[in-house]
Amino acid sequence: SKATVSVLYCGRMACCFSLFYDASGLTWGAELIASAIINSAKASQQQPGVNTDRPLSTEDCRVEVVLDDKLTPASGSQFRITDYSPRAFRYFREDPRFGNNISGEDWIKEWEETKSKPQSGALGSGKSGATFIPSANSYYLIKNIDKKEVGVQIDTLKQYLVHFERFPNSLIMRHLNLLKIEEVNQNGSVVLTKYILVSENINDVPSKLKIPIECWDLKGRIPKPGKLPHPSRTVGGTKKDKDLLRDFRVSSSMHKGLIDQLEKDTEYLKSHNLMDYSLLLCIVKTNLSLEQRKKLVSSTDENLGLTREALDTFLKSGSIAMRENVQRYHNGVVSSDGTEVFFMGVIDALTNYHGAKKLANCCKQFAFFESQLSTIPAEPYGDRFFKFMTFIFRHKPRKTTIVGAPNQVGVM
Repeated sequence: SKATVSVLYCGRMACCFSLFYDASGLTWGAELIASAIINSAKASQQQPGVNTDRPLSTEDCRVEVVLDDKLTPASGSQFRITDYSPRAFRYFREDPRFGNNISGEDWIKEWEETKSKPQSGALGSGKSGATFIPSANSYYLIKNIDKKEVGVQIDTLKQYLVHFERFPNSLIMRHLNLLKIEEVNQNGSVVLTKYILVSENINDVPSKLKIPIECWDLKGRIPKPGKLPHPSRTVGGTKKDKDLLRDFRVSSSMHKGLIDQLEKDTEYLKSHNLMDYSLLLCIVKTNLSLEQRKKLVSSTDENLGLTREALDTFLKSGSIAMRENVQRYHNGVVSSDGTEVFFMGVIDALTNYHGAKKLANCCKQFAFFESQLSTIPAEPYGDRFFKFMTFIFRHKPRKTTIVGAPNQVGVM
C-alpha cells in the first residue's frame, strides 16, 4: 500500500503527499534522488569547469549524458540516470556572474546530508500534481516535471543563462540541475521514468521560522464567476488572486529596482512564448516595536536587499541555516513600515503557449473573458502579469481600495 506522510511546509504545498512510486507501488524518494544528484555533480566535476578558458557552448546546453554508475537501493531495483546539460547547470550554480555562488563542495554536501536524512515533501497546490521535496537545509527543492517541461528547459537554457548573466537579481526561479531517472527491471526494460528538476527554494528562510506565514500564488486574473474574494479566508493554505484584499508596500528605494527587475523578467518570458507562471509570495510578520521596525528598514541595503544583520533583527536568532551571497531579493524584502518581510519569486515558467494551451483557450473563451483565463498567449499573459505586479507592489498609500484582483477596480 502507498505510504503517505503528513507535513507542515511553507509554499505551494498541501499537508499530505505521496513520494514517487514505481510500478509495483514501492516508494523511491529523496534518498535515491539525492544519490542521483551527487553522482551528477561528481561526474560534472570531471569536465572543464567554470574557471577554464573554454566558454559555455550551445552543445553544452543540449547534451544528454547517461552516467556509467547505476543506483541500486536496498529494494534491489536498478536505476539509470541521464544528466541533462551537466556543464551548463554547473556553470549556473558556480559562476558568480549568475548570482548563485554555489561551490561544488557545498552542493554535494547539501545532498549528502539529504541522502542521510531524507526530507518530507508535499504535493503542489496546482493541478499538475507535482511533488516537492526539500533538501536537508531547505536550500533547494526537488520537483518532478513532465517531458514537455524538460524540452522547454533544454530549448531555452542558453538564453535562460544569458538572462541571469545580464540580470543576476532576476526573480525567476533558478533551476540548478535536471535529471532523468529510469527504473530498469531484470530484463533491462524501463518500468518507470521520472524527470527531476532541482531548483532554489524561494522560501528556504521562511520555511524554517516557527511563526505563521502568509503565502500567495498570484497570476493577475479576474476571479471566475462563483470564485469571489472571501475576507474570512485568512488562515491556512496558499491564497490566490480571488482572495486578494490588500497590497504590498515596499520602500521607495527597493520599489524601483523590484519593478524594473519584474519587467525585465516578464519580457524574457514573453520572448520565449512562456505563460501560466505566477509570483509566489511568502510574508513573514516581524512583530517588532516601532523603533525596531525603523532600524530594520534603515538597515536594508537597496543594492543587497535584506542583510544578515537586518534579518537577525526580527528572527532574534542567527541560528537558522541561510545561504550567503545570493541575489538581492532572495533573503527577503522589508515592507516600507517594517511590519513584514516579503520572500518572492516567479515560479512555474516552463509552459509554452502551444497546442494543448491553444485548444484550452479555444474551448474556454466561449465561457469566460480573456482576463479570467490563464490559457492565453504569452504576450497578453505577460503584459497582464506585469501590470498586476505594478498594482500590488506600492511605495505609497493607494487611493483605491483593493477588492480581489486589480481587474475588478478598472485598473487593468
